[in-house]
Amino acid sequence: MNQETYPLSAQKRDCSGKHSARDTRDAGRVPAVMYGHGTDPVTISMDGSDILRTYRKAGTSALIDLDIDGKKVKVLVQELLLHPVTNEIYHVDFFAVNLKEKTTVSVPLNYINESPAVKDHGGIFMKDTDTVEVRCLPSDIPHSLDVDIATITEVGGSLSLADLVIDREQFELPQDETTLLCSVIAPKTAEQEEAENAAADAALAEGEEGEEGAEGAEGEESAEGEAGEEGEKKEEGGSEEGEKKE
Repeated sequence: MNQETYPLSAQKRDCSGKHSARDTRDAGRVPAVMYGHGTDPVTISMDGSDILRTYRKAGTSALIDLDIDGKKVKVLVQELLLHPVTNEIYHVDFFAVNLKEKTTVSVPLNYINESPAVKDHGGIFMKDTDTVEVRCLPSDIPHSLDVDIATITEVGGSLSLADLVIDREQFELPQDETTLLCSVIAPKTAEQEEAENAAADAALAEGEEGEEGAEGAEGEESAEGEAGEEGEKKEEGGSEEGEKKE
């Protein structure tokens, strides 16, 4: 399988300055680093709109033809960080691959068709994961893997990694074969919902009582403290009067 690759241009970045990454972002570019097979780490930068457009297509499972000042390297997005406030791409790690050596990547799962357990028996479909780890040659990395949920015919049924239909010689699955992918569970009965609501109300009431008890205890401690202070003042006053009489 020869998957599609996506071009992306980058430039080497001088990271010797104190605010080099900040200066790069101020210029509308995204700081990044490339490392991996047969290459020393290289600090680079790229246009923010270019990496966003490429990442939307490639994700972390498609090869990118990274052109660094005219030198092309095939890479995968190893990690992409987003700014916590603006949600813009903040930094990217690229991993250079060897096309002749297998690599492990996280591949998205594509749940297809409809489960009879949902359609005919009123079950509720539950996804346990959206991705799965696959080890294969970089040129064979699938953009996604289909999971046919039409095979779940009864409520309580599920699909695990062992049920994934792929060529096991071409694609290795490092995870445990019993890893759950998805399942169909029974809908809650009216009695179950009522019991859960009652338990939630009881927990809420208990929490409120605990807060009131804590506030009352604080009030008692405060009153005791004030009474103690008044008693001490009275004792001091009595002692002073006694000294005067003497």
